[in-house]
Amino acid sequence: MDDASLCRLAGAQDGLFTRAQARTCGFSAFQVRHRIRGGAWRPVLGQVLALPGVVLTPEVRDRAALLAVGNLLAGPSAARRWGLRVPDARPCLAVAEGCHPRVQQLVLIRDPVPRSDRRVRDGLPLTSLGRTIIDCARLLPDAASLDLLDRVLRERRISFEELCGRVRDRVGRVGTPRLVRLIGMLGSGARSEAERRAVALLRDARIGGWAANVGMHDEFGLIGVGDLVFSEAKVVVEIDGWAYHSARAAFERDRSRQNRLVAAGWTVLRFTWRDLSQRPDHVVRTVRALVDGG
Repeated sequence: MDDASLCRLAGAQDGLFTRAQARTCGFSAFQVRHRIRGGAWRPVLGQVLALPGVVLTPEVRDRAALLAVGNLLAGPSAARRWGLRVPDARPCLAVAEGCHPRVQQLVLIRDPVPRSDRRVRDGLPLTSLGRTIIDCARLLPDAASLDLLDRVLRERRISFEELCGRVRDRVGRVGTPRLVRLIGMLGSGARSEAERRAVALLRDARIGGWAANVGMHDEFGLIGVGDLVFSEAKVVVEIDGWAYHSARAAFERDRSRQNRLVAAGWTVLRFTWRDLSQRPDHVVRTVRALVDGG
C-alpha cells in the first residue's frame, strides 16, 4: 500500500480518487472495502471515493462525475466553472448517445458537442460558454432559465444574436420548441410580460396615480413614452426587457433619453424581470417611497 501516492493523486483531484486508482496505488479490493466500512474513505459517486475531511460542494461532485464517467462537464456543472450562478446543484455531463453509465444522481445531456464547443477550464473538459448557456436554459425551469438569460445578456457574456443563432442550430432536437418560446420572451414579448407583472404589483399594493404608456415632454418636445408614469409626482417606472439593451446603439439611445428626463425634473426608476419576480417587495417599497413619501 502506498498511502503517500494516493494522497498526492487525490490532492490533485479535490481530494477524490477512484477504486481503480486506489488499487493502482497498491490497495487490494478487500483493503478498499475495509477502509470504506471503517469510515476512512467515503463513497461519493459511483466508484469515486473521498479522503477524510473533503467537503462535497457542487464543484467537488462535478469533479466526481468526471472521474466516474468521463466526457465533458455541461449544463449547470459547466456553468459553475464559467462563474454563472445556477439553482441546480446536480452534476451534469455531456455524453455520447450510446453512453449509459450506471451512476445515479447524474444529469446527462446526449446532444452531440462539436469540437468548436469543447473547452478546458481549471484543467477540466467542459462545454463552451455559449453551449453551456443553451443547455442550462433547456434544463432549468422557465423562471430560472429567464433569470440566467437576463444576467448573461446584461453582462454581455453572450449576444442576443448568438443566442438566437444557437437556437436555430438546434431545430429538430428535443427541447428546441421550449427554447424558441423563451427566446420569444426575450424580445418585446418579454418586456410586455414584465410590464404586466409590474402593473399587478402596483395594483396589489394599492399604489395609484399612474398610467401606462404615457408620453413625457420637455421644452424640446416628446422625450419618449414611459412604461408606468406618475405624472403628478414626475416619476416614471421603466421595465427593462431581457434583450432590451443587448445592442450598444439601443443602450446609448436609452441613456440619452434618461438624461433628458432627469434634466426635465423626472425621477426614473428602472426594474428588471429579476427585480419583479424575485424582489417584488423591493420594487413596491421603492416606488411607494417616491410617489407618496413611503
